Amino acid sequence: MTRILQNLYGLPSRPTNEIENALKSYQPNVSDYPDDFFGQLSCILAYEAVLEGNFGIGCVLVDSSQNVVVQGHNELFNPYFRSDRHGEMVVMDTFEENNKSITSMADYTLFTSLESCPMCLARLITSGVGTVKYLSPDLTGGMVHLMTNLPPIWQELAARQQFPQADVSPTLIELAFDIFMVNADALNSKIVNR
Repeated sequence: MTRILQNLYGLPSRPTNEIENALKSYQPNVSDYPDDFFGQLSCILAYEAVLEGNFGIGCVLVDSSQNVVVQGHNELFNPYFRSDRHGEMVVMDTFEENNKSITSMADYTLFTSLESCPMCLARLITSGVGTVKYLSPDLTGGMVHLMTNLPPIWQELAARQQFPQADVSPTLIELAFDIFMVNADALNSKIVNR
């Protein structure tokens, strides 16, 4: 958590070669951190997004049997600019397009490497995904910690769901945030200057 707070106050994030080495060498510890496997996968997907020139956010949708049913990452800039292609949106678009007969998402869990932004949180609330777990808090852009600021109807809908921080190791929490920070400032600048 210390590294996260340091990054929020403008200290440089971990170099990409160090991030890559940390991802390759990390061994999930599901006995101590039950969400570690899905957390690591979310981080790997987030790093793939960075390598493709997108924001470093990765997501995994898991069914009640703990099977990954959809995985994806942010695609805002690549293959071309699409303002709606946040990681959570990519995963939910794919799932909903390929599973039109599913009427309840209550038994599904979505893991995201970074706390969801306002747009993604609204989408996840509307989808009815039973549980949404984020690895790293995003105190400046995330919306989960500000849910009491949502309009009453969104709060009412969200009450049927859970939005906890994932039970992953501190190492994965730091990696998730560091991956996001690799190019966040540069990409935010691109959006501002569009």
